[in-house]
Amino acid sequence: MQCPACTAELPEDDVFCEDCGARLSAPPPAHPAAAAGGCACGAPAGEVDEDNFCLRCGRRVRVPLEWDHVEQPFSPDFAAVTDRGFRHDRNEDRCAIAHSGDIFAMVVCDGVSSSHLSEFASSAVAQGTLEALIHTPTPEAAADPEAAMRSAIVAGAAALVSQSPHGPDDNPPSTTVVAALVIGAEAIIGWMGDSRAYWIDASGAKPLTRDHSWMNDVAAAAGLTPEQAAGSPNAHAITRWIGADSTGVPDPTIVRHPLAGPGILLLCTDGLWNYAETNDVMTKVVHDASSAGQTAVEIARNLVQFANDQGGTDNITAAVLRVEPTPPAAKID
Repeated sequence: MQCPACTAELPEDDVFCEDCGARLSAPPPAHPAAAAGGCACGAPAGEVDEDNFCLRCGRRVRVPLEWDHVEQPFSPDFAAVTDRGFRHDRNEDRCAIAHSGDIFAMVVCDGVSSSHLSEFASSAVAQGTLEALIHTPTPEAAADPEAAMRSAIVAGAAALVSQSPHGPDDNPPSTTVVAALVIGAEAIIGWMGDSRAYWIDASGAKPLTRDHSWMNDVAAAAGLTPEQAAGSPNAHAITRWIGADSTGVPDPTIVRHPLAGPGILLLCTDGLWNYAETNDVMTKVVHDASSAGQTAVEIARNLVQFANDQGGTDNITAAVLRVEPTPPAAKID
């Protein structure tokens, strides 16, 4: 498929052009049977032949790949789920989470689908960033958590460069990144691109990140109204990312946010938040997904299912850390 605005060649199932951000014509919804090994036309798995062709409509049925759906249930309060969705041929999202001592680390990456080997980029950066975060000694991280986050994202970018399977090209592997370092009752968030972090508690959903996008970085400086910016073919184009075609040393934005609890720290890709762009909608989605007694992996799974129920037009990733209030120390008379 060719973008009508910038003529970039794109996968047939994309909804937005990754080069210029133009909205593309969306394909019809996939039938739920496709998620269970069947065909998008509605034929069940039993009507797919040994060569993976549908006996009802004749189209080729996608063979499940390793990263089509991955769940990482680290603990009852800490988990991540990533899913291919219904539209893309492969999952270009990656997530990585870990807990060591007093540190929780979460990383979510969304490979830029118009770049070569985008899933390689998201995997290398997610793992490289996580390893740097989790191996930062707690005293150093506590003393200067912003520096620890910045160094970790730079390390993630370096991992992509060192592991790249081929030399420079015109369209090298690229990815967004959002990462969280949680120490005690504070979260340090770093990001490049449009993958997001939210804090959701009884008062609602609070975005902790601001997309590095044409709409936010260019349109505002040009004095365009939000309505004018939203109507531009560049509206969804990202202005920062990790890849060989991103100039200079990675320059993440970093913020700090207190986690007073109880609440949920959520990191996600646009495959989820595109269906919940306002804070009110995200609040409802997360509250609906996190009914009493559910574990973090169930919450993340429900968020992924919500996006798929809306059409699953993109890869979907949700990393969840549920924060509970620390009970007061017992007083001894």
